[in-house]
Amino acid sequence: MPHPGFFVHRLPVGPVMPERDALLLELCAGRRVLHIGCADSPLTEERLDDGSILHARLLKTASAVLGADIDAEGIELLRNRLGGEYTVMDVSDPADRSVAAAFKPDIILAGDVIEHVRDAASFLRGIADLMREAGNGAELVLSTPNGLAFKGMVNTLRGWESIHPDHVYVFTPASLARLVSDCGLHPSRWLFYHVLGSGKRVRERFLRAASHAAVRLRPAFSEGLVLVCKAPSL
Repeated sequence: MPHPGFFVHRLPVGPVMPERDALLLELCAGRRVLHIGCADSPLTEERLDDGSILHARLLKTASAVLGADIDAEGIELLRNRLGGEYTVMDVSDPADRSVAAAFKPDIILAGDVIEHVRDAASFLRGIADLMREAGNGAELVLSTPNGLAFKGMVNTLRGWESIHPDHVYVFTPASLARLVSDCGLHPSRWLFYHVLGSGKRVRERFLRAASHAAVRLRPAFSEGLVLVCKAPSL
């Protein structure tokens, strides 16, 4: 068996939740939260209509929330429909960060955002700088789809790939931890989310059972990764 080293990394372990949003809300409950990527362009209005947008639930769970997004139209939709505090922000731009730093968040939440960002390193360095500027030891909660997910391996055997058309990255635990560390953040703990899905056909039931067994054996087979990061040294 290979040993952890230059090319081989031991897989992280941690709790697995059946729903991404429930896990993120649990981590943010009762805290001051800066929600980066609070809109869901181009689906913000649709998600508001069907009640599935995370920000609406976060407003009811956290003690205080500042929504932040580069999508000004999406921010305006959220403000008009949900109320609350918002700022249009590109976190990699120092000129945009003053409002967020003054908010003094306990948690910076970036839920399934990084895989959409063309320059992920600049995005994470901007968050690290924001944490220094806030100066109160905030944590980053970063979630993203998992490149080692069991369903991805099944799809590979079937000869196809399932991926959001706007995603430009797919992370594994090792690659995400390396990028975060290179950008000045300190990985603290891993959590996972995994949706079992539904379906009554024999093949769907078999795949659901196999997926459940795989995730129980190795949490790193889960659909999604959640990495909690500590603030960089001040």
